[in-house]
Amino acid sequence: MTIQIDDQGWGAPVGGVGIIVLRKETNEIHYDIIPIDHFRLKAFKKKTYLEGAREIVEDGVRKLNVAKDEEIEICSGCIHDSSARWLEDEGYNVTVTRIDGYAQQAGENMFNEYLRELGVPNPPPIVEETVDEYKAQFFYLMDWVREDMKGRKHLCKTGWKYFIKLFKKMDEKK
Repeated sequence: MTIQIDDQGWGAPVGGVGIIVLRKETNEIHYDIIPIDHFRLKAFKKKTYLEGAREIVEDGVRKLNVAKDEEIEICSGCIHDSSARWLEDEGYNVTVTRIDGYAQQAGENMFNEYLRELGVPNPPPIVEETVDEYKAQFFYLMDWVREDMKGRKHLCKTGWKYFIKLFKKMDEKK
């Protein structure tokens, strides 16, 4: 059996980041969101999102009852550094690689559903993982935030330099 671990929403300006743990042969899924609090300035600087990702991976490994002899493929994104280290320390067979196929698509679909739950109407889907798709989603989300910056600030990754500057300008205009 093969376990795939991927993330969604790292580059999205709104919301936390989704983590999917999927058993490829049976499509069993554990999915959860690293809360937006991990992307506030102080927490973001401390990279607490790494531990948030690891906790979700640990939960997924436990809930899917992953055996030590199962192959684990984990996305090469930096958000998985702590998770990959934990898996290796626990004796799992880990390969850092690019994740695609059903794991990637299911995760993106669940992340879009999460965005809708936050109030984002019809967020553009990520299907082919092209630069154009990610750009379209980013700018759509930014346009949505700009419609009510004060009311939607709490949904943004305010630890990003971009948002520090943007919201500082907003506060200065008051």
